[in-house]
Amino acid sequence: MRSSILKYNPRAMRSLKKSVVRLTTLFYLYEIYPNATYPAEISRNTGIDASNIIGALRGMSKRYSDDASLVKMGLVEVIEEDGIKYYRISEEGRKMVEFLKMHMKGGAYGPIIIR
Repeated sequence: MRSSILKYNPRAMRSLKKSVVRLTTLFYLYEIYPNATYPAEISRNTGIDASNIIGALRGMSKRYSDDASLVKMGLVEVIEEDGIKYYRISEEGRKMVEFLKMHMKGGAYGPIIIR
């Protein structure tokens, strides 16, 4: 199964391995699914600065590559209502988190802490 998920989206796996912020953001969105939320709420509940959350979600110049953002990789979807952007984990994102929870317990993905 591991090879199938890596073959399915190796860029997403690499991006999540390189960024605790991306990984924590994705896990938080998984926990609140099917609800959508905004970056400030993710920040409050994870203890990560809101600007870093925004970078993980949609990219931010040099610190967070746009191509490796959760939205661009299809792991998170944007829902816009009345000019406000909300973020919700996508079906692909849910599958990725379920894979990580099942196959990487105690490994690099074990220490994800959500307040």
